[in-house]
Amino acid sequence: MKNVDMIPNYYAYTLKTNGRNLSEEQKIHFFNCINKIYRNNDKFIYRGDKKEKLYPIYGLSKKSSDEQFRDTLFILGAKANMFLMKLPGINEINIDGANNNVFNLIFKMLSNLLKREFPFGPIRRFVGDFKKRESGVINFFSNQDNEYRFIDIISNLTPKQQIIVRDYYLGLLHHISKSEYYASSFMLSTSIDFSQASKFASSKEEKDSKNPLIIFGWVPYKYEGILSVPDSRVLRRNINMEVIGLPVYEKSFFPYQKEVTLKGGLLPHYLLGYLHNKRSEKIFEINPALFNISGTWNGIELPVDQSTFHQRIQNTLFGRYFTLEEDNNQFRQYHTM
Repeated sequence: MKNVDMIPNYYAYTLKTNGRNLSEEQKIHFFNCINKIYRNNDKFIYRGDKKEKLYPIYGLSKKSSDEQFRDTLFILGAKANMFLMKLPGINEINIDGANNNVFNLIFKMLSNLLKREFPFGPIRRFVGDFKKRESGVINFFSNQDNEYRFIDIISNLTPKQQIIVRDYYLGLLHHISKSEYYASSFMLSTSIDFSQASKFASSKEEKDSKNPLIIFGWVPYKYEGILSVPDSRVLRRNINMEVIGLPVYEKSFFPYQKEVTLKGGLLPHYLLGYLHNKRSEKIFEINPALFNISGTWNGIELPVDQSTFHQRIQNTLFGRYFTLEEDNNQFRQYHTM
């Protein structure tokens, strides 16, 4: 195995779906699907979390069964901070918003963040390294006179390009919890490195704790920059930033985390399953929708039955939700009733 991004060892887990161990036929189907995603050159992503944090969000108590959490997660998916709030947060930007006010706010937040000094801790070192490495971004957003230029350049882009640029710069603000945007972000952090997700999930936990939980998913290659925030590679495929005069950063503040930042969250159609501990046993609970597809599945998305979506979300802490329109890949944002 190449010494690159650590990947999970599915053979070391008890594989289940709907709480039941997989049959031999289901195991073959599962690994065929995994291989299909790899062959498509899609990105597997992992998010480390904790049950004691997630259960209340999904309207469950600490004593709720695995079944209750499982059924809700595979219908609702995982969602970003912003969707927990019914009322607008400070410096909030809607997932479908990209007007001049949005870009004015982005410029001001980036300017404040990049001019800020962090005197203590590892953040000081990582932000310092970023400033040395990405001087073009620092110089541009630290100059207040560039704000009008920034808005003028953006106004000449197509609506699709404006969303791409918005997400690219918001991703940078999302990547550091000290930014003014982080608390109201419509983005969700994941990593292509399984070990990073494991560290987040098991942080401050005892060995064999039942609290850690790791969510597995994937981003299809064709949806990079749509389901996820564009990196510089995806950005350049769509916009020649150097020609139009906007700065590009190659790596964010914490490159070792190998982050893939999702827009809105992880839709259940791209949610493979989740890993958790139970009586010293590592259980990987697989999205049951994976077993509703045939051997000719294209690896793009799962056929999730969301007929009970609105009923289930009423019982959670989510004050809002989002959809992705199939015909134009546009996000829409709604309030729960």
